[in-house]
Amino acid sequence: MTVHTILLTQPGSQVSSRIYYDFDTITAAMDHIASLYEAFLQRENPGMRQIQYRANDLLQFIDSYKEFVALILDPNNQIYVPKSKEWLKSTLIDHLSNQQRAPPQQQQFHQRNPKGYF
Repeated sequence: MTVHTILLTQPGSQVSSRIYYDFDTITAAMDHIASLYEAFLQRENPGMRQIQYRANDLLQFIDSYKEFVALILDPNNQIYVPKSKEWLKSTLIDHLSNQQRAPPQQQQFHQRNPKGYF
């Protein structure tokens, strides 16, 4: 199901660090959150050929943001419903768990080769 999702983030204390991201689905938003963390890890570890991490590391990354929330379109009422950081973390864990249970051809692994960025 396609549910328009907007992520609102503020990595630092400065208002100027606010960024929003626009997605057609919640799944795409969850994949992007993982990609944000992977990009962070790549910047912190430029010599690493392959990046691996635990779910808890990803959750701590989200917690390090001053703001990390979502607006999810309720298609029945045509309004956006705000979702908290805790909701995002729970949904992200469910998303990653579902990927682990998927057959290999359907899995989207959250291990990135640095050459795959940008």
